[in-house]
Amino acid sequence: PNSWARVGLFFFNLGEEGMAIGDIDGDADVDLVLHGVWASNPGAAAARDPALWRSYELGPFNPAFKALVTDLDQDGRADILTSSSEHTDDVAWFQPLAGPTGRWIRHVIQPSVAGAHTLQAADMDGDGDNDVVVGQMHTTEERKLAILYNVDGRGTRWARQVIDDVGLHNGVVADVDRDGDFDIYGANWVGNPPVRVWVNRLDPPASVRLDRWTYHRITNGHVRSFGLAFFAMDGDDLTDIISGPFWYRQPSEAWNTEWERTPLAEGVDAVAALDLDGDGRGEVIAQRGGGSALHLVWLHAEDIEAHRFEEHGIGDVPAASHELGSQGHALAQVVKGGKPELVVSSGGGVFYFEIPDDPTVEPWPRTRICAEASDEGIAFADIDGDGLLDLVATTGGAKTAAWWRNPGDGSPDWELRHVGKVPEMVYPDRVAAADLDGDGRADIVVSEENGKADSAKAYWWHNPGDSSSDWEQHEITSRGSLNSLSISDMTGDGRPDLIMGEHRGALRLSSWHNLGGGRFIEQLVGEGMESHLGARTVDLDGDRDLDIVSIAWDAFEAIHVWRNDAIGKDADGDQKAR
Repeated sequence: PNSWARVGLFFFNLGEEGMAIGDIDGDADVDLVLHGVWASNPGAAAARDPALWRSYELGPFNPAFKALVTDLDQDGRADILTSSSEHTDDVAWFQPLAGPTGRWIRHVIQPSVAGAHTLQAADMDGDGDNDVVVGQMHTTEERKLAILYNVDGRGTRWARQVIDDVGLHNGVVADVDRDGDFDIYGANWVGNPPVRVWVNRLDPPASVRLDRWTYHRITNGHVRSFGLAFFAMDGDDLTDIISGPFWYRQPSEAWNTEWERTPLAEGVDAVAALDLDGDGRGEVIAQRGGGSALHLVWLHAEDIEAHRFEEHGIGDVPAASHELGSQGHALAQVVKGGKPELVVSSGGGVFYFEIPDDPTVEPWPRTRICAEASDEGIAFADIDGDGLLDLVATTGGAKTAAWWRNPGDGSPDWELRHVGKVPEMVYPDRVAAADLDGDGRADIVVSEENGKADSAKAYWWHNPGDSSSDWEQHEITSRGSLNSLSISDMTGDGRPDLIMGEHRGALRLSSWHNLGGGRFIEQLVGEGMESHLGARTVDLDGDRDLDIVSIAWDAFEAIHVWRNDAIGKDADGDQKAR
């Protein structure tokens, strides 16, 4: 057009700066977001009459604000995202309660962010919901550029990833390199050049989804236990669950009934299962607490249905701090060749037992790995890249994460190497190790037992690959007491994911999907079912995806199973991704 008519909406409070546009009421007209209100466009020619514009209150805005109209909770309605561009205020979003002309609810995403002059929303991780990009001006102390990931897709839980610390003023998101994901582009207010592009290296979507789970309670008659293991006990090729003094037979049909329970032996707590004697059937390794020593035994099924068991001794270790027994067990190839070794944490350190050619000969050869580790969780990984599995554990009350170097010659009392101190933890409990950031070196994860409904931490440490360098610590989450932790590739993308469950609080079970480069996104599996030494992964139903099993301590009668339905079966019985 050759001429324009200016329409003044002088009756609105505009604050110091800030405005946004978008269709807020779903009538296909462009509405306005102003200081603490939104203004409804009367549409077409009527928009030229200021008297026909109506405003509706949103809630408190900072006088200098950024705003964006987007849908953060995936309900198909417009939400409004805000930050303070010049001052310090929350990054928050407003949600219409019943409709855009009524009450709006304010949700804080990140509190007290200074100079958030870049505010964008886009699906940055390819999971189908809108995430938030926040850039602080270079004049702020923090100068952080960060992505706030919309963890649950409803805008109620967020995970923050810092991208850079050079500041950003009015940055935008766009697919700059045309690879199907969103990148970030922009510059600072002064000091230009440079103009910067942050390229999103998001890989293609994983082949296995993690949003299809069916919960099953396989028993209501369990007892307090520390052990949890899996094996096809009765030769029907269906993986069964072994815990405490029982094993539970997987039914051949649906899992909507309690699994048949079979006793193992009196007073035992089953901690592992494998084929010890080469007969193709599973033997159970168990602990029996009480007294000054913790006794280890193995149980051999005397009949094909595994209804009767013959007990054999393995050996003893010093008694654990809890009369029930140790809370750290592993089968690991500590000594090269042959069967894996049985490793147990105890009140006197960590020991491994070598399985003899004739396992009925007792006691099995025993070696002490270290005296410093607690009787809680243990893990094994090749930390120093020499081809030998090293021990990862914590020092319990000394509140240190550490690893012990495998000398490779069978000698005891391995060399202790510190990873990091965690003085803020009530008790460092579970540990795990894997290459989390894709650099070829095994990193270390530790979760906290605090017995509370919140504030329990989980950290991971980046392996520097050099004994003279410090391990860099990263926080993963803070929530109810985290007494369950495991590592598995849940999506089949080649990257190890973290599975954690709460012992107290909301009792959430979550998979922390590894996006690469040390980035994780929480994907909720279940809520309201306790996990204590649980969150263990296994393909129970043989469909090539991993299911999750948990036992509990407070509500110990139940064993929980979350069946992963990411892969189904077609009419011919073949697996196919859903």
